[in-house]
Amino acid sequence: MVLAKRQKVFIVVFLLGLIAFVVDRVYLLPQGAPKQASASAFELYGMVVSTDEPVPEPTGQNPTVAERLGRVWSDQDVNEAAMRDPFSLTGSWQVGPVVNEPPAPDEAAAFAKTHSLVAIVKEDQQSYVLIDDRVLALGQQMDGFTLVSVGPKSAVFEHDGKQVILELVSK
Repeated sequence: MVLAKRQKVFIVVFLLGLIAFVVDRVYLLPQGAPKQASASAFELYGMVVSTDEPVPEPTGQNPTVAERLGRVWSDQDVNEAAMRDPFSLTGSWQVGPVVNEPPAPDEAAAFAKTHSLVAIVKEDQQSYVLIDDRVLALGQQMDGFTLVSVGPKSAVFEHDGKQVILELVSK
């Protein structure tokens, strides 16, 4: 079996990565593992460790992270109204006014996206259109939009002064 140069390079890089992973897990991890926390570590960071409360005895089931965080949160005196959203950008990063409201959905675009003009039928002076599975004549409404005109390959709907043109779908 003949291997191309690119395949040989890939194999060498893969093997080097595998060797580095094994060395990290077998030799480096035991010495570099984090040590257990002690009360003196908390005192370094200005946290108060209360020794007045008795330490609860293990029940055999460890509490979940959510339960432990809930206990810590309930012990704190926090003003939630004064907290800021940690994921929002500060004023110096934003350009222009800060707008937290989502844009209003465009009804016309939503109508055009959800409906398709399948067929057009013209009889004498009357025109009919087939929108999805519904037949409409001039002046009839669909989802609040009124059919105002029918062209050779399009239908025009109107609602609150906004017009939507649906083009004939060709298959």
